[in-house]
This record gives sequence, structure tokens and C-alpha cells, in this order.
Amino acid sequence: CFLLRFRGLTMYKTTFVVLILIWNINEIVGQCVAGTDIAGKTPTVATTDAGTARTFIFNSNDEDYKIKCCGFVASWEFYVGSATGTLYAQVWRPSGTDWELVGQNAITVTTGDQNALKTEPIDASQQIPVKIGDFIGFKSTAATIPMYYRTNNGVGSDNENIQFSDSATTTPGSTDTSFNQYGVTNIEFSLKANLAPGNVPTFGASPTSSSVTDDTAVGTPIATVTATDADTLDTLTTQWTATSPAGNSGVFNYDSVTGALTTTNQLPIGTTDLTFTSTDNCGNTVTHVYSLTVTNYPPVFQNLPDTTSISEDIAVETQLKVLTVTDASLADTVTCLVNNINPATTDLYLRYAPGTSDYAVYLRGDNSLNYDTQRQYVITIDCTDSKVTVQETYTVYVLRNQQPTITNLPAGSNSIEIAGSTTPIGTNIFTVTSTDPENDQLHYNMTCIPACPFKIYDSGDIQVDSSLSGLTSTAYDLFVYVYDGSTLVGPRSLTVKISDINTAPNITNLPSGIVVPENSAPSTTLYTLEKTDVNSLDTHTWTYSISSGGSVYFAVDSSGIVKTTSTPINYETITPKTFYVTAYVSDGQASASGTLTIDVSNVNEAPSFSKTTYSVTGNEGAAGATIGTPAFVVTDPEGDTVTYSLACPEFTLTSGVLTFTSDYDVDAGLATTVSCGVTVSDGSLTDTATLVVNINNINDNTPTFFRSTYSFYVTHDSTVGTVIADIPATDGDIGTFGEITYSIDQTSTGGTYFRMNSDGGLYVASDLSTFSAGTTKDIIITATDGGGLTDTTTVTIVIPGVTTTTVSTTTDRYMTFFEDTRNVAWFVACMALLVGLLILISVFIVRYGDFSWMKRLCDELSRKCRRKRRFKIRREPTEISYVEPSRVRTPASLTTWDAWKSNDHTFN
Repeated sequence: CFLLRFRGLTMYKTTFVVLILIWNINEIVGQCVAGTDIAGKTPTVATTDAGTARTFIFNSNDEDYKIKCCGFVASWEFYVGSATGTLYAQVWRPSGTDWELVGQNAITVTTGDQNALKTEPIDASQQIPVKIGDFIGFKSTAATIPMYYRTNNGVGSDNENIQFSDSATTTPGSTDTSFNQYGVTNIEFSLKANLAPGNVPTFGASPTSSSVTDDTAVGTPIATVTATDADTLDTLTTQWTATSPAGNSGVFNYDSVTGALTTTNQLPIGTTDLTFTSTDNCGNTVTHVYSLTVTNYPPVFQNLPDTTSISEDIAVETQLKVLTVTDASLADTVTCLVNNINPATTDLYLRYAPGTSDYAVYLRGDNSLNYDTQRQYVITIDCTDSKVTVQETYTVYVLRNQQPTITNLPAGSNSIEIAGSTTPIGTNIFTVTSTDPENDQLHYNMTCIPACPFKIYDSGDIQVDSSLSGLTSTAYDLFVYVYDGSTLVGPRSLTVKISDINTAPNITNLPSGIVVPENSAPSTTLYTLEKTDVNSLDTHTWTYSISSGGSVYFAVDSSGIVKTTSTPINYETITPKTFYVTAYVSDGQASASGTLTIDVSNVNEAPSFSKTTYSVTGNEGAAGATIGTPAFVVTDPEGDTVTYSLACPEFTLTSGVLTFTSDYDVDAGLATTVSCGVTVSDGSLTDTATLVVNINNINDNTPTFFRSTYSFYVTHDSTVGTVIADIPATDGDIGTFGEITYSIDQTSTGGTYFRMNSDGGLYVASDLSTFSAGTTKDIIITATDGGGLTDTTTVTIVIPGVTTTTVSTTTDRYMTFFEDTRNVAWFVACMALLVGLLILISVFIVRYGDFSWMKRLCDELSRKCRRKRRFKIRREPTEISYVEPSRVRTPASLTTWDAWKSNDHTFN
């Protein structure tokens, strides 16, 4: 650099860059070299850290303590001051912003090591594996053991700053976040790691080859291939692949931890090369090739070649040979087929034997075998396990058929005799014997006239198949045939004679069937069975059986009478509706039977209410208004459509809905509860019940005053309790809804001066003297019924200015003439008198002919009638304006007529 400095600044800078690049390239190293690669320093020390049990990581920027190769720590060097104890020489690896403790070696420091440089070799089993980028450090168990030196007196560059922790982990493999910058700068600790390369891994005694068969089960261990390393702390990574053929990797599984190689599928036939590669921490690699040879067991015919002879007369499909083919490779599936038939024919073929997985050679039914045309067929059969195909032959010889011969039944008449009463079922009565030139399996069959109780077996034995008791036939002709599989020979006859025959009874009067109506009474006789018997002295017993559970409803007694039982017969619920009664009559030796068909017929049954009384509740209302829907529950066994009728004219029942036939007003005196008869009908049968109709009285009338306004005069000196007027309201409701109460709004009076009694009377309730003359007050009277409906009227109370003898006029109106009953009475009397007078006058007219007197008589009657007439004031007065009199009367001469106080409200 000194020489270049004179060449100029630019040249100096260029040369500097080149030097830096070369230095970086030198830092890129691979395996550690023993005696060459180190990490750390052992400077001339001067100072000791004052901490206790403190951990240091020397991650200085100058990277003097950084490991720059891959290998192991072979030994440690450090300067010991005055402190003793255990020193943990450590290797740390950056993990993000944290630190991972790779490993540590415990080194014991004694007083003999004080104030000197100590070198500690590490046994191979304890050497820490290191990688490029790791840093060395240490931890002291007590006082800090290694000493340090401050470079450049501790000032200037910070390339030699380090980190420390008072609580760092001491477990290898763990990470730590507790490190901080050490407070002293520009220091170099006396600690150095001497590095050495690692050993190359080896596969040792791992096998190089083996052989298995293709029936090796899935999951079977094939070999154990493991790599080892003399560096016990080194971590090996082993990978594998099938290199030849490459596609066979999928049938193996390798456990890199245990080294076990197992199968995962059926092994392929042939040799497969598996290459294993093991790599240690520093990239040292070793490979190992393992070859596996898989052999196959071919199929083996166990029962071929073989031959079979068959008759030319076989006309049904026949199994000739079941092949036994085995394969030692358990996973293999063997399939077989006919390769060739010589000469060619379709009569012989190969298929699976029924219910097995074995192939069999079959002769086709309705074949064309002919001894004279072709006497031999050679079948070539191939079987394969998909890897190897084997072949064998099967020869079929065709034979001319010869028929069998029955040897102990000559062509003539043959007979035997047995006792029917002493020969039980299963007794062998005769054995037919036959011969066949080919020794074919022989089969016998037999017909019998009449139908007989005997049966022939393939052994030739003829046995009693059913009881001989009660038989009526004395002899049976048996016709015997023998069959060798192709030819049927026969018949040969055998007559079987039965001694001591008993004649069976006979049922004589079985009809085709009878019909029994449902609901038939218990123990009803339905039918009487009759029987006959040639043996008249026999004692007969009747038994029976009934189909489909019919014994619940029907029975046959000991006399042959078919009856109903005590169980009711319901057509709608029984299933089935037809029963078959089989009756048996026995004479002790023989029996006869017959079947009687019983059909249960349906009988229309009346519908029925589930209850005797139902009820429905509704409000009074107009014609057509709905009361409600009675909850009738009716059952009809036949499920017929039913209709309802009601015996109350007040109501109408339509489609189950009850309505009013006409207006129904409880206030008019109609009943609130009405009991009605209701009838349900299915069209022919009926049932009745009672429907109680409850009608609610509703508040359907509003109280009403006769007028909306009234006016009355009241003197200011009227006493308390004086009735001013009766102005009752009317209400069309009965009961509580028709009860009227009255209230007065007399806010305009400033007090409570008037009240209403329960009858609608308005009376004085307080002294009126405080009212000045000529005062007019309006009060509002409200009538309220029991249901809360109201009506109001306004009453004007007038306090007159002065008193007068003149009759006070009121707002009352005059009663009409005929509204007064007394007027009606004398008017009727007058009219009767008038009729009598008319009759008398008629007589006089006829007799005397002078009519002048009639005028006088009529005038007199007219005067009398006017004197008798009276008028009555109604309670609903017509308002008449009050007129102040022109004269003033003194109290002494004051006469007042209060029309509204008069008991009879009349005047003369």
C-alpha cells in the first residue's frame, strides 16, 4: 500500500477493493483442517470480569471468535487467572434474533492452573460438531475464569465488542433471548477452539443383496440398512431410491431412524437395486447399493394330465373334471382357459364349479356325442398367474351305452301280500334288484294304480310311506322303472295285496261354502256335517283345523256341528274374511276329511256417538249467525258417510256448523240454554245424542233517554229532596246489562246541587238559595248500563226571577186523549150509550117520523162529553217558554202549581 500511495488516490482505492474481495473468498472454507483451523484468541491478558456465573458469546464484528469451517472442537485453550471451578466451553449458533446452544464441554480448573494458559483436549465422543457461522463462548460456574485484554486501551473501533447473560440456558439444543451488549468495549477474551475435521460415515455391515418370493406379505421386513459415524455427536441423514428399475420405489418403505426396509405392496418379479445415501453435518457422503431379487412360483396342475370315459347317451349338463391348480405365490391369482380341443367341439367347455373358485370341465347338455362318429377328445388347458403360463391336457373318451336290467321282477305277473293293520310306516315290503354293464349309478321310480301308500328308493327298496289303516283298496298295482342316466328300462309290475281292509268313513254333505254374517251370536250353529261308514258299528270322532287363525271364531264340536265361538266377528277388523274349515272324521282306523269354506259377510252397522251429550256455546245473534261447531265424534264401522239432523227449530246444523234459524234475542225472553236432540245417520241406521246449546246474553242495547235536552224550572227555595222531574233512560237488555246507573256532570253549578235516584228521578241535593234570580244552569246526565254502554242528555235548570200564581209552563207536552186510561173508560161508556141511543132513535124515527128532537139530543150529549174529558201530562214534557207575569204577588198571596211535582200529572 505504501508503494501504491504515490501513484495517486484512484489507484490506491482500486487496489484496496481487490484485496477485500480476495479476503472474502479466503473466508469461504469447507471441512476443518486439524492443526490449522481455529476460532478465538489467547492474547496477553490483563483483566478479569467481575461477574459471577456469567455467560459470554464472542460475536465480535472482527469475527475472530467465529467458526469458519465444518468439523469438531478437538481442544480448548484459555488463560486462567485467579478464579477456579468449572468452565463450560460453549458453541452458540445464531437463530434469528436469538441464540441456540449447540454444545458445551465442562472443564475443571484447579489452583494448579492459575495464572497460566490451560489447554484441554476433548475426547472424540464429547467433541462438539460445529458449522460455519457458529461462535464460541463460555460460562463459569462462579467467578469468571478466562481473563481478557482491552485492545487500543478500549477506545476507537467497536469490532471487538461481545454479548453476555447472567441467566442463559445451559441445555444444548435450547435457544436463549437473554443476551445483552457487554458494557466493556474493545476486549479480547482468552479463549480458543482448536478444530478438526469429522469422520466419513459408513454403512458398515448393511447387506448388499437378498432374495425373496413374490408371495412375501405386505409389511414384511426385507433388510436393515443403517449408516454409522465415528463422530457420535454427528447427525446423519440417510436417503434412498430405487435406481433400477426406478419405478419400484412405491413397493418399499424405509425407516431412516431404524434402518428397516419393509414392503408396502406386492413385490415385482426380478431384481431391484436400491441406492442409499448417508450425509453427515459437514456434507461427508457415503452410498450403498442393495439388490433385492424376487422370484415367482408358477402355477402347478395337481390332477392333470388325466382321462375320463363318458357314455354317449348323457343328455344333461355334466361335470366331468374339477381341476386342482395351485400356486405357491399366495398373492397370485390363477386363471385358466381352454387353449384347444382336438377335434374341435362346443360340447366340452371350462367354467367355475358351483360354489367354488376351482375350474371344472363340463359336458354341455343336449350335446352331440356319438360313439360311432368320435370316440376321443383331447382338451389343452392353459393356466397362468399373469407371469408364467403352464399347460396340460385332459382326454375324454366316449363309450357306447348299455341299458340296465331288472333281475327280480320277471315280465309276467308278480305279487306280494301284506297285513294292513300290522304293517307300520317305513316297513320295507320288497327290494328291486338290477344290473348294469357299465356299473352306472341306477335310479328307480314307480307309478301306482290306484294312488298308493308306497314309495321306491334308489336302493330299490319299496317301503310303506303312509298309514295303511283305513285303506279301502285291497290291492295296488306298482309299475317299476330303472334308469342308468341315459336309458329308462321298464316298467316291471308288482301287485301288493292288503289284508284286513277297513272301509273309511265318508263326509257326504259338504257344500261349496257358507256365508256367516258378522256379529253372529256366540255358539250359533252354522252347519251340520254328515258322514257315512260301511262299517256301521264303528265309533267316529270329529276333529278339525281352520286356516289363518279362524279357530278364534269357529269350531267343530264332537258331533260334527260347525259353530261360532264366543269371540265377536267384526267384518271390518278380521283378516282374512274367508276361512277354510277342514273337518276330519275317523273310525279309529281310517278317516275322511273335507273342507268347508266360510265367508264372513258385512252387515251394515249403525253409526254411534262417542258421548251421549255434547255442548256448544255462542252469543245471541241474528238469523244465520254462527253459534259454533259441535265437537261430534262419530264412528261408523263401515266408514259410511254420515249426516246430522237437529230437533230444535231455533237452530240450523249445516256441514257441522250450528247457526241461528231466526233472530235470537235473549232480552226478548228466549232461553239461554236449549237442549236439542241430534241424530246421526249413515243413510239407513241412526244414533242419537243430546246437544246442549248455551247462548250468551250480550250487551247489545244502549241505554237511551227520550230526548237529548230537557228544561225545568226550580225555585231557589226548593227544599233538599224535592224531585224536579223523572227522566229515566230505557235499555232493551235484561239482567245486568239492563241495569242503569246515572251520573251528573254539574261542573257549571260550582257544586253538588242535584242528584239522580236509581229510578231516573232528578232531585235537589243541596240548598239553592245561593243562586240569584234568573240563573240558568246546564247539567249533563249520563246513563250507563251494566255492560258499560252510555247515553247522555243535557238538562237546563232555570231559577225564576219572581213567583206567580199563574200556572208555570213547562217543557212537558200534553198527553194524547187515548194515552189516559180514564178517558178510554168513559169514552167506551159513551160510545155504548151512543149506540143504544142510535138504536132507540131509529125506533122513534120509524115509529113517530119526527126528527127535530135529534138535534136537541145530540147537543145535550155533546155538552156532557166535553165535561168528562181530562188530559194527562206525559213524563216526557214539551218545552214551553216561560213568560214573566205582569203583576207581582206577595208571598202571602203566592200560589204555585208545580206540574212536575204532581203525583198524577193531571189538571182539571
